[in-house]
Amino acid sequence: MDIKQAIYDATLYIHRMYDEPITITDISAQAYLSPSYFSSMFRIFTGFTVKNYLNRYRLYRAAVDLKDSDKRIVEITFINGFSSQQAFTRSFSQMYGITPAQFRLLNPMIDPFPPKNLWKEQLSIMEVMECFDNVSFIQKESFFVAGLEVDIHYNTEDGTSPISDVWNEWKEKKLWLSIPDQVSSDGVVYGLTHSENAENKAKYMVCVEVSSLSNLPVGFVGRKFPSCERAVFDTTLNIVWNSFWRTFYAKWLPDSGFAIPDSQLKEAYPTFTKHPDIEVYPGDWENEHSIMQIYAPVVKK
Repeated sequence: MDIKQAIYDATLYIHRMYDEPITITDISAQAYLSPSYFSSMFRIFTGFTVKNYLNRYRLYRAAVDLKDSDKRIVEITFINGFSSQQAFTRSFSQMYGITPAQFRLLNPMIDPFPPKNLWKEQLSIMEVMECFDNVSFIQKESFFVAGLEVDIHYNTEDGTSPISDVWNEWKEKKLWLSIPDQVSSDGVVYGLTHSENAENKAKYMVCVEVSSLSNLPVGFVGRKFPSCERAVFDTTLNIVWNSFWRTFYAKWLPDSGFAIPDSQLKEAYPTFTKHPDIEVYPGDWENEHSIMQIYAPVVKK
């Protein structure tokens, strides 16, 4: 299956049916994917959660109606899929900074949604594909980590914002200095996503690898993860933010002869796995353009 085409077709379904009370289940069915797996892929390919994309498209269509028609605001509310005028006014004001009535009066210019460059690569293909040219493989045995952990949610607009918060706390307080029994003496830090469930909720850790959790200070979280083969990619955080995972799922993984190991299946599609994705930051890492590594769990098909 061409995942990118499936996601694109699902956005066209949203554009046709946005005025109806459609759900993530309805939209994912157009792509023949489970809601959880579809939600993950949708976010990777578009940069939006499904709910956020649907809401923004409805608001855009409502803004067009306010500019180009004399329909009453209450009518615009319901023909664009909103359940109440109060909910519409609140969402519209958050999006455009003014109420629907003020918008109609001022008649400002608006950018189209979705943006015209949504399906264009944000970085050059050559730059992104360099990450996949020299992939190596390691068998990483079971390991312990210790650090800070937060809950994240891929299906809400600000569901991943705790990641930046926990990194800021880690760096400002230099928390790695308080963790004993560290395996690396070179200052290597992990950004680690684990325990994603069928609702697209997961846990994210900023952590270091340790040899034991017996001396873990109060305030830190310790975890143990099982042995697993991993594909190792040299990349940058800038590429990870943009196109790494999109390219991994859409291009590299289908052609690699590998799959995601021990995935829990729902409607024949993987929704989550017990093996974490690991961002590996070397001790001399400086910014989003510095080289880092991704350790992605894989298994031979």
